[in-house]
Amino acid sequence: MTRPARDARRLLAVVSSFRPTLELVDHVSRIGAQVDEVFVVDDGSGSEFGVVLAKVEAVGATIVSLAENQGIAAALNAGMRAAAPAPEDLLVTFDQDSAVPEGFIDALVSTWDAGVAAGVAMGMVSPERFAGINQALPGVDDHGFRHSREPIQSGSLISGEVLATAGFQREELFIDLVDIEYYLRLKRFGLACIVADGLSLPHELGRTFPLTILGRRVRWHGRQLTLSLSTPFRYYYRARSRVVINREYLGSARRLLIVDTARELQHLCFVVLYARPRWPIIKVIARGLSDGIRQRMGKMPTEVAELAATVRWRIDPL
Repeated sequence: MTRPARDARRLLAVVSSFRPTLELVDHVSRIGAQVDEVFVVDDGSGSEFGVVLAKVEAVGATIVSLAENQGIAAALNAGMRAAAPAPEDLLVTFDQDSAVPEGFIDALVSTWDAGVAAGVAMGMVSPERFAGINQALPGVDDHGFRHSREPIQSGSLISGEVLATAGFQREELFIDLVDIEYYLRLKRFGLACIVADGLSLPHELGRTFPLTILGRRVRWHGRQLTLSLSTPFRYYYRARSRVVINREYLGSARRLLIVDTARELQHLCFVVLYARPRWPIIKVIARGLSDGIRQRMGKMPTEVAELAATVRWRIDPL
């Protein structure tokens, strides 16, 4: 599982896990071939997933088990604390369903080292594309690097020094927009978030549905337009986290957050349009907004989770 170290620093990986399938064994094996140590944090999946985790451990990963589900931020933090990176160490985080291509982490490290050599105050390196989505801002800086725009945490690399400077993930956010908050925090510290040119990480972003208006599928230049929808309960966290992040970072990232909020509102309109029944999802979103305003954080209330569980999407995914 571990590879020979090229220098004094360690390359570390943290993988979050929740109710994993056997695919996790292969994914961790791929990651392990590219780093010195892999830490897999199981976020309260339950004893029935012990067989899968045992197989993951058998391929060389260190398993960190949380007694109950605490959310992606808490899981990543537990893994990073277990990894205990020194300032010079490099650490990359992944979701459990990220199938990491060969040479992926070396490409991240090469970009990091190039940034350091150029005198850039490095904060994070991410793949240029994640699940086919471009994560790079247009243009290059004075050193020829392309900067990222709110990259997904899976496949992103930081250093132990960055972790010591900027701190851990915000556990009270629980799931959604945790990575966006961390990106904005790094920017506030004056740290650069850049992309590794040409690097891509395959990934599944929720379920994809055909875009329809008044029952008709919408096409553009002969291509079916699509919409990615999350599990209904996630919209509680998305709404709540959006309120929290806007309140905290609007002063330092006003333009970006205004655009983000407009896109979020547009997406939520489609969420309500596609939901059956609609009233429960409206209540879930409204409760997320309300709790964000009142700063009621952590895991969603049981009654909201039960309400979200009654919602289905009105059309089958592609």
